[in-house]
Amino acid sequence: MSPHVLLKQSFGFFIEELDGECLLYRIGAHKAIHLNDSASLIWKLCDGTRSVADIIAFLQQEYPDAQNTVEEDVRDAVGQLVREGALLEVAAP
Repeated sequence: MSPHVLLKQSFGFFIEELDGECLLYRIGAHKAIHLNDSASLIWKLCDGTRSVADIIAFLQQEYPDAQNTVEEDVRDAVGQLVREGALLEVAAP
């Protein structure tokens, strides 16, 4: 995945937060994806205007103490969400 491809949430997915747990559901499917706090935030940031590189830069700025792990965490979460069909890669305008 190119770090400059924009990411957006796939249609039909919604997130539900209950008792500190985040679950991502697909409408009509009988499956939920458990998201940790980082993956939940990453999914929310994928609004079609940000690339992987943008999300990494944003999170490194917001969480300076986690500089060493942000890039790997973002790439892992994005990879999982793309494989699950929850995120789509879109070409930059």
